[in-house]
Amino acid sequence: MSFNNSSRFIPVFAYSISTFFLMNFAFFIPELVKTYHFSYIESFILLGSPFIGRAFTPFLYSNFSKIGVHRLAMLSISIMSLFSIFEAFTHAFSILLIFRLLTGIFFGLATSAAVEVSAVSGNKILMGLTMGGWAIGWTLAAVLYTILGSVFYISLAGSVFLPSVFFSKKLNVISPHVKKYKMDFSIKAFLVFFLGFTPAYILEIVPTYLPDSSIESIIAYSIAVPVYVMIPFMINRFGIRNVAYVSISMAALSGILLFSTYNIYIAILFTAVGLGINSILPVVSRSLNIDPKKIGPSMNFSSIIGFMIPVLITIGNVSLNSSLMLGLALVILILFIGTNGFKISYSKNTITRHHHN
Repeated sequence: MSFNNSSRFIPVFAYSISTFFLMNFAFFIPELVKTYHFSYIESFILLGSPFIGRAFTPFLYSNFSKIGVHRLAMLSISIMSLFSIFEAFTHAFSILLIFRLLTGIFFGLATSAAVEVSAVSGNKILMGLTMGGWAIGWTLAAVLYTILGSVFYISLAGSVFLPSVFFSKKLNVISPHVKKYKMDFSIKAFLVFFLGFTPAYILEIVPTYLPDSSIESIIAYSIAVPVYVMIPFMINRFGIRNVAYVSISMAALSGILLFSTYNIYIAILFTAVGLGINSILPVVSRSLNIDPKKIGPSMNFSSIIGFMIPVLITIGNVSLNSSLMLGLALVILILFIGTNGFKISYSKNTITRHHHN
């Protein structure tokens, strides 16, 4: 697969805009409750439901990617843009739920294509920026919320990306990695992502409960982007074991402090570190000697926690539930990866295997 400047831009763009369509509802909760008269549970179901759709990605990606990974990414953006326009004029919970589930499916297709393009490039900065698209998409949603301030106008603003598919015509490259569908799965990889994604998904509820949430999100997610880029270099310098333990511990401590104080500065730290964990989870999985081809499908299945967290946390005391869920998940993650041991260690440019008695 050849890469020019345009094709390098596509994975970052695709991941960023997909995240915008996925997570803009994090800023809609108060309006959905007050204006749409949805309950908080219904509102958080709409926020988290796309992650159910995303779980279908492993079953669909192989066939869809035959049209070309670049075209698939941009076509998915156009389709999500169309859904966003429909959402602007829809007030029925059941209809919005259908659009949100479908958005999750196309989010999974777009981001899978984006990750594949960046991975094939072998460019660490591109891979970091692509994963950083999660933070860029959140930042875009926060900026538009600050400027426009309503579900209708923000959803309608998504129409700007409707022509995206037309920019992929000359970049319709069929990936050499597309194979006949085969479902690969690893319970170890599933647990790593299921537990490790907890901070990122808990962040879904923060805009609802934090004062000046849009300003916090703009600052925090802007900081998170360079963190995504820095972490691969930190792994090369300090090793995956040290980076994993320190990052997970910092996310747990800052998250628990956040839900005890709701301090905006702690929120910024938790956002940067909590999202930074996302970029080390594939490396942690590989370090546990998990077959690389099983990592992607296992990661997509684990996204179901993105639906569970915002719904479960709102049942009872939000602060207590958030702290307990975050602390428990990350402690179990540390114990799990520590017990299973790092079978592969990453040095600056090589991978060496360690033999354990």
